Amino acid sequence: MRLVKLLFLAACLSFGLAIFCSAENPDIYYYMGCVRLLMEGKVPFVDFHIGYTPLSFYMACLPARLFGTGNTAALSFETFMSFINAGLIYYLLRKNVRDKALCLFSTAFYLISLFFLDGMCYVLEPFIMFWGLLSLIAVQKDRLWAVLIAGVCSFMAFWSKQYGLGFLVLNMLFLFLSYRRDWLALAGRLMVLIAGFAVTACLMIGMLLKQGATLSNMMKFSGASYEKFGFWGMLEGTGYLLLVAPLLPVAVFLIAKHFKSLREEKFLIVCVCGILGFMLATYVRPYLHYIQLPLPFAILMISILVDRYGIQAGNQRLVKWFKASVIVPICIMVVIDYYFIFHNERKAVNEVAAQVAGIIPTGTDHVYVSTRLLCIGNVNRYGAPMLHKYGMSNGFIEEGEPLREIIMDAGCYVIDTAKLEFLRTEEPELLKHIEKGRKKTRIECRDKRFVTIVFSDQD
Repeated sequence: MRLVKLLFLAACLSFGLAIFCSAENPDIYYYMGCVRLLMEGKVPFVDFHIGYTPLSFYMACLPARLFGTGNTAALSFETFMSFINAGLIYYLLRKNVRDKALCLFSTAFYLISLFFLDGMCYVLEPFIMFWGLLSLIAVQKDRLWAVLIAGVCSFMAFWSKQYGLGFLVLNMLFLFLSYRRDWLALAGRLMVLIAGFAVTACLMIGMLLKQGATLSNMMKFSGASYEKFGFWGMLEGTGYLLLVAPLLPVAVFLIAKHFKSLREEKFLIVCVCGILGFMLATYVRPYLHYIQLPLPFAILMISILVDRYGIQAGNQRLVKWFKASVIVPICIMVVIDYYFIFHNERKAVNEVAAQVAGIIPTGTDHVYVSTRLLCIGNVNRYGAPMLHKYGMSNGFIEEGEPLREIIMDAGCYVIDTAKLEFLRTEEPELLKHIEKGRKKTRIECRDKRFVTIVFSDQD
């Protein structure tokens, strides 16, 4: 239990330091920009485009009204959701694992692993997991009303981000495994599950349609245009998962060895399918935070097997392997995590961002920003110059928005050196327009990792 307490302490310390010390991913201002637009009464898919299903953004509106949409407030809400999800995982562990200490140990390990998988950044996966885990808890209760709630939560997981649709499939699989010998009961529960999903979908989508959205616009929630990494992306994503859960090959061996006796372990089969299904997201792009989706299933599956074939069977070797498979990656992850926390010198970045804000002429109506600097720096005056119009701050415009017109109309430009090189090669005429008749100011961090050029109108 002493080790469990140390793990929880390390998790709390890591998340706390990230909230106040680390630099954020540049997407945070896109997300918070959309939240601001929602709080202004704007309608997604009508007044502005949104790259995802919108529930995560609506959920963020309440804490944003109370605490604002700055970096610290956003990451605090993300951390809150992560710890809520850890509580839900602990509940699932207690329902499927007898040993309480193992449940606490695995929950603490989940938080440490989550932090490594972009837990220090603002991402949407915790919102998917919240509704998805609730659906899995509900579907395990042998009641029709619980199955209905599972259907509702399955849609909410999908409405938080597209990948959440996988939870509907997992809930259907659990019902099939539970009632496959009683086809009438199975059909009835599947109908209730789908009814909960469909009715919630009609209500949520209907509200947007009533406010002027169209189905064709809503079907464009594809986010940025991704290069498909295919097999290599899935291989890289598998490597990330094995780093945080190196006992997975042993778990696969145990399942193969005891396959006949495990065929009745319904939730264990759901966990295996959850890992395989959500790893498909890495086919598109092997982002670290995509591994947040299969991670709970990997931890649940390993914990169930360790409890059954280690603790209950008196196999101390397997228990020792499990502890070693947790301690070693924790040491690796903690070193990497703290490097990224303190390597991103927020103070230095904020100093440069403040200089950028001071250079932009007073009264400038429109500023084009294409740099991570302002996303990280959170400049009060021009931290999100494109926000009220498009919900963006780093120059990224979703497909369909008139990006070239926006750039041409800007009175001031804040661009990093990498973007300048891109424009010099790919858009030389656009670069000439940006440079023509404007004062050029070069600003960089003390460690020279962020170099930003400001093109402002001549005074």
